[in-house]
Amino acid sequence: MNLIYITGSSSGLGKALAELLLEDNNNHIVGIARRETIQHERYIHYTLDLKKVINENIFQKLPSACKKVVLINNAGAVGPITRVGSQSYEEVADNYTINVIAPSFLCNQFVQAYQNEAAQKVIINVSSGAGKHPIEAWNTYCASKAALDMFSQVLQAEHPDIKVFAVAPGLVDTPMQDSIRSADEKHFPQLDRFQSYKADGDLVSAREVALKYLKIIQESQIFQEVLFSIRDF
Repeated sequence: MNLIYITGSSSGLGKALAELLLEDNNNHIVGIARRETIQHERYIHYTLDLKKVINENIFQKLPSACKKVVLINNAGAVGPITRVGSQSYEEVADNYTINVIAPSFLCNQFVQAYQNEAAQKVIINVSSGAGKHPIEAWNTYCASKAALDMFSQVLQAEHPDIKVFAVAPGLVDTPMQDSIRSADEKHFPQLDRFQSYKADGDLVSAREVALKYLKIIQESQIFQEVLFSIRDF
């Protein structure tokens, strides 16, 4: 059996991944989100707000039959789509907490729990092209995704026995894109561009992207780089 933890499992890419993985009877899923939207005999839900301090260890003891254990840090938020100089402390802190602190801490817990286990270990941090290219009004999002990329590379260097990836999903039709399209144009000069992605049919379905993440989970040994994009294959 495989045990797979997914943050942000209540909607978007996280939910699509969980539902896709549950199609295989070998997979048992632990979803981590504020809301529970999946009901399945092989799905366990942890209700957790990743903006808040994580005071519990969600990583359970591995069953003896477990061959692979996976952590997918999918939860993320684009944050306040405003320019520097117009954000509150809480907005900045919340965005860094969701996008960097929470996944970093969950990786820490994952390593503590499973570093001595014989099962194959895989960590996938959902990255973004925004971590490599500056986008006006996405200052905290771009910075936090860049930080997550570097964290992933250091984690891989420290723990070569764990396969670690930071994978950008590309343009996915998720609730995050809804938030982006409703941004204030005076702060976000690229609003028209992102609205056109939806209008022109350029957004890829969450399930289609989830199928590519599934390949990484199933064949992690063939991927040698820590950082890459779903668009690369």
